[in-house]
Amino acid sequence: MASKTVAIDIGSHTVKVLAARATKAGIQLQRFAVSEVDPGAVAGAGIGLKGAVCGIAGRDMNLRYSQVPPTPDWQLRNLMDLEIQDLAQQSGGSLSADYNLLPPQDPEAGIDTVLLALAKDEALERLGGFAKQAGGSVDGFTPNCIALYNAYLKCGPVEEDAVVCLANIGHETIDIALVKGVDLLFARNLSGGGKVLDDAIAGAFNVSAEKAQSLKHELLDLDPASRGRFASGQAEKVTMAAGGAANAIVAAIQSSLAFCKAQTKLADLKLDKVLVAGGSANLRGLRAMLREALRCPVDAFDPFANLDLSTLPAADAELLQQHRSEAVVALGLAAARLDDTLYALEILPDAVRKRKRFAERTVFNIGAVAIAAVLLVVQVNTGKAEVEAANVMLAKVKRQKSQATGLDEQATALVVENAKDRALVEHLQATAMPLHGAVRALRALQAHLPQEFWVRKFEVGAKGGSGRDRKPQVLIEGAGKELGGVDVGAALLQFSRDFRGNPLLPREGVTFTSPPGTGSTAQFQFTIDLQAAASAPKQAPEGAK
Repeated sequence: MASKTVAIDIGSHTVKVLAARATKAGIQLQRFAVSEVDPGAVAGAGIGLKGAVCGIAGRDMNLRYSQVPPTPDWQLRNLMDLEIQDLAQQSGGSLSADYNLLPPQDPEAGIDTVLLALAKDEALERLGGFAKQAGGSVDGFTPNCIALYNAYLKCGPVEEDAVVCLANIGHETIDIALVKGVDLLFARNLSGGGKVLDDAIAGAFNVSAEKAQSLKHELLDLDPASRGRFASGQAEKVTMAAGGAANAIVAAIQSSLAFCKAQTKLADLKLDKVLVAGGSANLRGLRAMLREALRCPVDAFDPFANLDLSTLPAADAELLQQHRSEAVVALGLAAARLDDTLYALEILPDAVRKRKRFAERTVFNIGAVAIAAVLLVVQVNTGKAEVEAANVMLAKVKRQKSQATGLDEQATALVVENAKDRALVEHLQATAMPLHGAVRALRALQAHLPQEFWVRKFEVGAKGGSGRDRKPQVLIEGAGKELGGVDVGAALLQFSRDFRGNPLLPREGVTFTSPPGTGSTAQFQFTIDLQAAASAPKQAPEGAK
């Protein structure tokens, strides 16, 4: 978006030049000039035209509408390039063009409408050559009807959902833009305007074009209310001569509305208001004629009421006051340059297009190199950071490995030591004697051994397997002999019952064996499981010690 710009509107009779700049409040006019269509006169206004935007209309430009399915920008650009090439071949000359999408009126229809503006390069060269002779240059061309729309968007009395026809009625052209709210529905430029009235008057009275134009401004009255009440008979004759031609202006608006209905598929579309601008819009009774024919309000379009004119020189302000209606297009041209939210449609001259393409490619290349350099620096810094992080991680891993190796060695040593301890425990367990079990066996012998019996062997040992499987036991062997007439066999049987029933000994852990005896002698043998004895009750019989 530019901060300053110059707009030039080259009409058939006058050239309007407007310089403006963007401010926080909107647009501020800095200079305004109107001159004859003469480069010297334009240069004499003292407004620099370098890099200006120029309006284009009439036979120099053509607007076309294309309906396409929603497509990516690159694909749409290719489609438009092909259409421009096809149209250039049909026209027999080189064309320059620009395009933009129109706001969709039915999003569910799945169709986009593209507005394509085309101009012959020879027309651009002619207009650009005029600016060059005036000491300036033109960087872009915008259709006058689009400039009219942008002036309305930026400074006009926009009404939500209201259908407004903007009509710039010049001397040889009519620029029309149909707007709904803020959406552009249809734009069109036609040949015609005030000249058709001049031609009708000149033909009727057989006078020159200059005289016909003078009669038009002095006597013509198109107001329907003036019928039968004209100021003079001459005024009535002039009006009657131009009345049929004036209907061409009405027809231009009506046909534009019909084309818009067909294109937008809005069959019930009707005008809520018409705003007119341009040199011929000030003709006496024109707005009243349009109001009656179109059956809607018709007013003058004056966007300058909403502009900052504080820095405009007094002479320029007076000139603007005289040509406010003619300067609307120039304002719209400048507004589009100063506000990139407006509708953009600007045809570039071939030289500017090549320069812009070269600049874009150069900027792209420079940008690519810059990005590559930045990426390289980032990659180097990232690589350094990654190397440092890897070194830190490597040192950490080495420390962890060293710690893990130390722990592994300690664990291996503990396992070996544990195995040794387990073997020792198993050995001790296999060879140890539960002392309390042997003591219990001795106490049981003391409590129950009859006086006819004696112990020949008391042995503590182990039996069965190895290691944990070996069980400690007590082996008691003894013998007896009859004394005092006591039956040795009965005494041995009683001793066996009493000994095995002793609560100090295990109930299931005592095995009694009585080898065969002879006569008055007897032998006995007890085997006591000391593990069972260790778990036997600890209560001693009454009187036991």
